[in-house]
Amino acid sequence: MSDWDFLYDMHALGYSAEEIADASACGYAPYERLIGEDDLQDEPLKTHKKKTKKSLTRLYPERCRVIFLDFEFYVPAQLRVDNTFCYNPWDKASKFLGGAIMIANPVRDFDISDQQLHNKIKSMFLWNYKSERELLVDIYNQLNKIQKQVKKSHNNRVSPIICGIGISSSDIPILFELFKRYHILSNADAFRFLNKFRLIDLSQLAIASFNNSNNFLYPKTKNELLNKYTENVKFESGTSVWGLYEEKNFKKIEKRTRAEIYETYHCYKHLYADFSRFKRLEKNDNKRQKMEQKNNIDNNGVD
Repeated sequence: MSDWDFLYDMHALGYSAEEIADASACGYAPYERLIGEDDLQDEPLKTHKKKTKKSLTRLYPERCRVIFLDFEFYVPAQLRVDNTFCYNPWDKASKFLGGAIMIANPVRDFDISDQQLHNKIKSMFLWNYKSERELLVDIYNQLNKIQKQVKKSHNNRVSPIICGIGISSSDIPILFELFKRYHILSNADAFRFLNKFRLIDLSQLAIASFNNSNNFLYPKTKNELLNKYTENVKFESGTSVWGLYEEKNFKKIEKRTRAEIYETYHCYKHLYADFSRFKRLEKNDNKRQKMEQKNNIDNNGVD
């Protein structure tokens, strides 16, 4: 059973095609109520009852979470190779520097001030911990706490979202390899833990918002996204962090990483706005086609 089975329920309950389409766009049915964050742990989950043996868990946006994250890495000079991603989580000479995390409530936290946004971004960097392992345990505990809250709120049927740019090929696989390397999780437990989350990689999601000239749909780079959705914002390659780390310019690394979380959050909002506009255009086009069909039928009837 998928998280979208409520659409079939709506059909069975007699909702119109237009109402079902609207529910699909917003992610929940009109009969679902929102539950406040203060109730997240204590209030028992209420579900819509059907005349069947099964009751379905609903998606409560107020109880869901989007985790924005961005990590930085250090690679020593002797291991650097031009035009390739050099960091390897199993190479003991390289370092996982940590990064920044922001946990967003999808109902409350996408219409907040810049200051409120900056206050929600949490820095987690190596120089503030005794070791890489201690840093990684803290990251694991943060993620584990969120996934437990979200899953408990939805009878284990809805997962928190981890969101970033390029995270599916860098940050997330690296993080989980490090969990294994430092024996925070076994191989089997790392696999199970990863599947408690759902990933949204904006570099892939954004493909649909660009003009693609051929059938080769390739993920977009961070700077391609920034060029499209922000003004005068561009980040240097992650390799620039290596020099900053060697100079012990930790504040600049932190500032850069927090800025990346800030811009990723805004790219997410812009993409959501784009897709909402696409759906409105699709809806209007469907109405136009139906009107044309009706007019053709009426004209043929007159003839």
